[in-house]
Amino acid sequence: MADFEYTVDGNIGLMVLNRPEKMNAITYEMLAAIEDSIRRAGSDGRVRSVVLTGVGREFSAGTDLQQLSTTPPTTGRAESYASSYDEGRPAPWTFASIAKPTIAAVNGAAVGVGVEFTSQCDLRIAGESARFGWVFVHRGLVPDTAAGTWLLSRIVGLQNAAHLLYSGEIINAARAKEIGYVLDVVPDAELRDRAMALAHSVSKGAPLATGEVKRLLYRSLTRDATDHLVDSTATINRMFASEDFEEGVKAFLEHRSPEWKGR
Repeated sequence: MADFEYTVDGNIGLMVLNRPEKMNAITYEMLAAIEDSIRRAGSDGRVRSVVLTGVGREFSAGTDLQQLSTTPPTTGRAESYASSYDEGRPAPWTFASIAKPTIAAVNGAAVGVGVEFTSQCDLRIAGESARFGWVFVHRGLVPDTAAGTWLLSRIVGLQNAAHLLYSGEIINAARAKEIGYVLDVVPDAELRDRAMALAHSVSKGAPLATGEVKRLLYRSLTRDATDHLVDSTATINRMFASEDFEEGVKAFLEHRSPEWKGR
């Protein structure tokens, strides 16, 4: 079986780290497969949301250090992330780059690039065994996708982010929920089902509008309120002219579920 698997289950893109014998340590080949799958999910009209999870006891032990130790630091991941962004995407990070909700379902330990991937997702749900660690300083590194130094403080606040990044402390699921890093903590046996249910719940809205909401959310992190209001006003004017807006109003008045077109 492949070390990374991507399937479409109904309207959900399911991405699975499948290297349990190595605690789902991420190789460059897996990284390339993940980025390819994100692009496929982003362009697939069937897919309304994406769930990322891992097989086995751990979500991901981070980058495969054996491979990293033999790979020149000037090649590989940095170029992949730098080239993954263009002006039309919500944000440059892999899981934030598509205009669809992304959810991390975390079982066991998520450290290194594994925890970076969870930060890149819009939503996080944790099994009771989940643990999170930004251990980069203990490897002589900074967070390797910059999600830890950009997104993390916006998720948990500057002080909490600073403590996690400076100390490399590994926190449990309960603490992660306490500081607002995860949306919910559930029994491990229920994790994937609960994540899929969450994915369904955030996939009910018009896909065009949901994608624009995500874009506006992430762009709000980098500009002032006036620029954001101008963009938001232009966006809602486009939404008024969309088939999905017409269908949403019509479905509400007719007391039925809408049939979204995505345009």
